[in-house]
Amino acid sequence: MPTPDANPDPIILQRNLAAVRRFHPALANRLDAATPTPPTELTFTPSKAGPLTAAYTPLSSTRPLALASRYDPLSEAQKTIDNIDFTKAAAVACLGIGLGYHAAAAFKRLHRHNALGLLIAFEPHLPHLKAVLTHLDHSAWLAHPHTILADPDTDRATLFGRAESFSSLITQGTHLLPHPAARRLSEDAGESIDRFAAHVQDLTAFCRTNVATALVNSARTCRNLAHNLPLYAAGPTTNPLHNLLKQKDSSGSPTTYNLQPTTSSTPAICVSAGPSLAKNIHLLTDPNVRQNVIIIAVQTALQPLLERGVKPDFVTALDYSPICTRFYEGLPPLPDVTLVVDPKVNPAVVDAFPGPVRTLSSEFNDKLLAPTLNRPIHKIPAGATVAHLSFYLAQHLGANPIILLGQDLAFSDGLYYCPGTAVHRVWEPELNPFNTVEMMEWTRIVRMRGHLRRTDDIHGNPVFTDEQMVTYLKQFERDFAKAKDAGTTVLDCTEGGTPKEHTETTTLADALPKHATHPAPKIPVPDAGLAQSLATGEAPLHFGFNPDRLKQLEQLLTNRIDETKQLRHTTNQTIPLLDKMQAAVDNPKKFNPLHDKLQKLQRRVEFDLKEAFEAVNHLNTIGAFKRLRADRIIRQTADAPGKAVQAQQIERDRDNLKFLAEACEEALDIFTEALHRTQQTRQELNAPKPQPQPAAA
Repeated sequence: MPTPDANPDPIILQRNLAAVRRFHPALANRLDAATPTPPTELTFTPSKAGPLTAAYTPLSSTRPLALASRYDPLSEAQKTIDNIDFTKAAAVACLGIGLGYHAAAAFKRLHRHNALGLLIAFEPHLPHLKAVLTHLDHSAWLAHPHTILADPDTDRATLFGRAESFSSLITQGTHLLPHPAARRLSEDAGESIDRFAAHVQDLTAFCRTNVATALVNSARTCRNLAHNLPLYAAGPTTNPLHNLLKQKDSSGSPTTYNLQPTTSSTPAICVSAGPSLAKNIHLLTDPNVRQNVIIIAVQTALQPLLERGVKPDFVTALDYSPICTRFYEGLPPLPDVTLVVDPKVNPAVVDAFPGPVRTLSSEFNDKLLAPTLNRPIHKIPAGATVAHLSFYLAQHLGANPIILLGQDLAFSDGLYYCPGTAVHRVWEPELNPFNTVEMMEWTRIVRMRGHLRRTDDIHGNPVFTDEQMVTYLKQFERDFAKAKDAGTTVLDCTEGGTPKEHTETTTLADALPKHATHPAPKIPVPDAGLAQSLATGEAPLHFGFNPDRLKQLEQLLTNRIDETKQLRHTTNQTIPLLDKMQAAVDNPKKFNPLHDKLQKLQRRVEFDLKEAFEAVNHLNTIGAFKRLRADRIIRQTADAPGKAVQAQQIERDRDNLKFLAEACEEALDIFTEALHRTQQTRQELNAPKPQPQPAAA
């Protein structure tokens, strides 16, 4: 509770700093180093009601600025948040902390009856905040994991990194709560508040996009994940690649065996297919350069690289749609190019690639395979795009620096892609003197004119981007900030497109002589017989797969199908039971036996059908989101737990079970298809392999 003592208290300050340091250590250090606003300018006095109030009088003025009510600051704070509809706002962003009373009141209201909520508190003037935290104990809400504290040094990437895990709450509604006096605390306070408010609005749009994508694509995602179970359970993973570029043997020669860590590293070049790639892709054709770098290409950039005689070490893929197989049409055998996939990639992509494939980890597949077939796989984030995945793979490899190429994130020169991509081949039948590639690119851009934004490129010239690419840029900047803090240098050698925070902008011609100075380590290939198998001219099938694990997977999927049928039956039993409980809320004699039956069914699901239930819940994203929102509204509107609340909770659970029953039907289809794919993979793996034909005499 706030102290009525108007004198600064170092114990209170240390308690507040310790609370801030739990989740915001960098901000806590800045606070600790700041000099608080002196008492001659910021005067604390007890209010008429008792709690402290304060007035700010800058040296340039004789008129004090009240930071809270002189009579009852707590009542004033409560009236401020009473204007917020907490059934529609699960997050509150305080633009200016003042004395912290309204932030504390908003925090308490957000978490009414243990409801979930998010408080974002921004203070534009750090000396003022330190003075407040020297007098008032706000450690309770500052130390909570659902509080994000920010100051002018909190950039967009840092905010996004801290807030991304709260996307479901931010999407349910975010209320901006300005403090009336905050803009007048310093000359640049208003500008700082406006900038942070824009960050919060961008964050809200970003979270809505992510949540909407997850809700719409959940069934398709789970279907792809299950169809890729043969690869996931029995095929090669990315584990052998971990920190590969940071390692060498005792003789100093790069190798993949008997590795010892070292501080030196090899640069990785992440190649995207932005328009500016045409400016410097030719530099990668130099053999002396190529042997000293690791090239990670997005699937869109694979064809342009191969046409110039550049084989990347890795290609990344994560797209849901089978249309992405166009990027692999007409490819020669690529035994020394590894496709790294997010397991949610469309399985047609895995089948189409003429070379080795490695997979990332997947929580959904791990739960499907538990407890007998799941195996540890180093966690690599998938990201929103293949470009993000390429960057994360470079980090997994231990590359330093990481060089970005073709990462425009804008329509440089009025173009969408670098010349030579698979998309341009699709357009070839439509091309003529009156309909050029450039015209089709521009048509594709202006088709989304409602989402276009004007910005400046790295040269200060105007350029168009769109809302989707702005979202991707924010994600990248968050990742670049983390990489920079971890000691990894990110070089933006795109030579076009939008500028990117936390990177060093340079040219590829300048970066290569400085960083590509020694041969890169050899990349391990999943199966030693791959090159020989490819020599037959047949499409490569399941290299590096473990037949025993495939057999076990077939049995496990058979069991999961049976368990899901039982879960569906139990769910359909429970829905009418909840209807009876709803009618008997006011009659304990009828209600209690029904509740006992419900608990028995719950125990069966939680223990006997645990793995199937967790897997099906991944499909029930809409039901889970609606349940989260309904539960928060119930807690926000209820005066106290009682029969009315109980009736609302039963209604919430019944709606959720209806969605769960639909998810069970979807899961049965998905698991059955995955079983058939596993059986087909076993047959192909056991089939006689064609032998290379001897050369003619």
